[in-house]
Amino acid sequence: MFDFDGTIVDSRYLAIEAINKLAKKYNFQSIKEEELEDLRTLSLIGRCKKINLPIFKIPFILFELNQLYGKSIISLRIYEGLKTVLGELKKAGLKISIVSSNSIENINEFLKNSEINVFDNVYSSGSFFNKDRAIAHLMRKYNLNSREVIYIGDEIRDIIACKKSSVRIIAVSWGYDSKELLEKANPDYLVDSPAQIIELIKAKI
Repeated sequence: MFDFDGTIVDSRYLAIEAINKLAKKYNFQSIKEEELEDLRTLSLIGRCKKINLPIFKIPFILFELNQLYGKSIISLRIYEGLKTVLGELKKAGLKISIVSSNSIENINEFLKNSEINVFDNVYSSGSFFNKDRAIAHLMRKYNLNSREVIYIGDEIRDIIACKKSSVRIIAVSWGYDSKELLEKANPDYLVDSPAQIIELIKAKI
């Protein structure tokens, strides 16, 4: 199972653009491009405090964020090396799914535009905080136990969701959360390049 934003695609600047469009409406501080690296080192709560966004407002703005995001999705690009990784996993006969808090419509639009057709399922958690439920749903659908599944994501909330689901996680350092932040959350594995994902899978982790 793959996360989408920050794991498969570099959507950070697109997300900031969408967030800034909502900043005035919801009375929080906009984000400057040069602040991005500093924000990567902060927890979700820390980021919300930084821009004066009460965390309880996140579910209320998520729908609008996804709509704004969708209007610019044509500009998204897959991280270098990820397309090769996905192709190798598919060639190996593995089932590959996306489980994301982004909308299914946005993800499918990106996959169509990028001519990527390796995924067996695309799931949306429908919420910023309920990804563990989406993971559990997919596992029930295919009658999988936790040792048959591994999740690949870029945020602490991905690690938390996997721990709730007793699913192993490969955390990637190129996404929304910094490597140092991810290390503190104690993922099962932490990689710095897409090629390392294949190395771990081949090692039959």
